[in-house]
Amino acid sequence: MNRRALSDYPRSDVIHALRSGTLALDLGPFLTRIKLSDRRSIDFFLDMYAACPVSIDKAVLCDFSLCLRPPNKFRKYFRRQIVPDPGFQFPAVPLPLEMSPLAFEMGLNLSVALQCFRYAIFHAGVVAKGDNALIVAAKSGGGKSTLTAALMEEDWRLLSDEFAILDLGAATLKAYPRPVSLKNASIDVVRGFAGSGQVSDTLHDTPKGAIAYRRPRPSDIETMQKAAKPLLILFPRFTDGAQAESREIDLADAAMQLIASSPNYQVIGERAFSGLMTMLEGMKAYEIEYGSTEDSLALVRELWKAHVS
Repeated sequence: MNRRALSDYPRSDVIHALRSGTLALDLGPFLTRIKLSDRRSIDFFLDMYAACPVSIDKAVLCDFSLCLRPPNKFRKYFRRQIVPDPGFQFPAVPLPLEMSPLAFEMGLNLSVALQCFRYAIFHAGVVAKGDNALIVAAKSGGGKSTLTAALMEEDWRLLSDEFAILDLGAATLKAYPRPVSLKNASIDVVRGFAGSGQVSDTLHDTPKGAIAYRRPRPSDIETMQKAAKPLLILFPRFTDGAQAESREIDLADAAMQLIASSPNYQVIGERAFSGLMTMLEGMKAYEIEYGSTEDSLALVRELWKAHVS
């Protein structure tokens, strides 16, 4: 496949390919055919995915396809709305057209979560130093994405903000470095340490509150074919004013929490169980509680230093 960074193509060629549905995003282990028509989602894609390799060859075979479209013909012209269409029936809630970047990111999540069976998928952020990875497991209000974005500023490589993608044969994690999703108060926190130029415009009054995205760095894209072996799993919990503390938890408990977050574990079955058990061999898992981003980073440094020789 003839692929180049999105930013290397003439803007007009990319827009034409997006509108006609001939652009393929080549990110991590997945090729995704993308069709966009509204200006806001196109501008978002051109900005947040500028460093990502793409092809505008309509003959390229893809793993997934994603189209943003009105929920019906009426909503194309009046009270304009948008839904992600990942190529299969799914009861997606229509969003106002101005929230099309959120619909786009939701559509990519749906494509992987509900159509990928080569790998076991767990809802978690993943960052890496060298060949070793840290899993930041998702808990509602835990601060997963804020911590993931903060670790990027400490020279951790972004594998994913959304998915731990487990290669069942190698027991390593694949990279899928899309923009980091930020909500509400975390938007200004991340803008403060990453810089406003690295964070998208804020979408207000979405079903999840205020939403913005921290773009992946070119270095994250350049190293995305490099898998990583996970060494630590963290289950974060942000509590305003809390003292920073960590508590080691049993790996069986960590496994059950990861399984509960997986959209495809039950479908894959025994292979997913075997792969997860192999991955967990020699790992450590901790619950961490903190009251600030600085405290969370200090905990990560301490735990990583203790377990990485």
